[in-house]
Amino acid sequence: MSHGVPCVGFAIKERDKPGRVKADVAMPVIKRNSQALKDNGVRNPLKLMGHLKQLQPGESMRFPDDTVLYAEDVIEPERPGRKVVILGDTCDASAISNLAMNCDLLIHEATNAYLHGIDDGSPTDHRVDTMKHGHSTPIIAGNFARHVKAKRLALNHFSSRYKGDDSEKAIVLMERIEAQAVKASQLDKENVIAAWDRVQFSVPQNETPN
Repeated sequence: MSHGVPCVGFAIKERDKPGRVKADVAMPVIKRNSQALKDNGVRNPLKLMGHLKQLQPGESMRFPDDTVLYAEDVIEPERPGRKVVILGDTCDASAISNLAMNCDLLIHEATNAYLHGIDDGSPTDHRVDTMKHGHSTPIIAGNFARHVKAKRLALNHFSSRYKGDDSEKAIVLMERIEAQAVKASQLDKENVIAAWDRVQFSVPQNETPN
């Protein structure tokens, strides 16, 4: 790590979700076999959708008209579980890049931000001083989010000079901090947030199969 400051971070990963049955493949087969299935004792043919979902790779289900549905043809691939990556104090999170790659939510500290009209010196001097103390700026956090292809970014661990209250001035400062991270991360602004104590927000399920 830069400046001898370790990157403290970890990932919380959900189990992958089972693939869903392809209704456009299964339903026509079930419907055209509906009466024959009932004649064979299947009281509710639509419940076979649940049985199809339980098929393992290589397994299949044969219908009265001799149509065979194979697991590989009727079940979508698994959908990846959500991944949340949480970093502690850091000025360089590169050591955790592989673990953080494609995370659904990255929580990254942004202790100091250079805000024109408020801070003295230059953005470069401000960045160097921040890193010297083992911390990050919103731009550093945004760059790392872009590097690991994070879907959402939550900034935290702000300097005490940012009040973080409900005053208009504090809200404007947080919006300026968010804007820096949005630009660096290239995420949509609704996917970047300057977090506050006890904030809650949802992380949507992944709908794209592996």
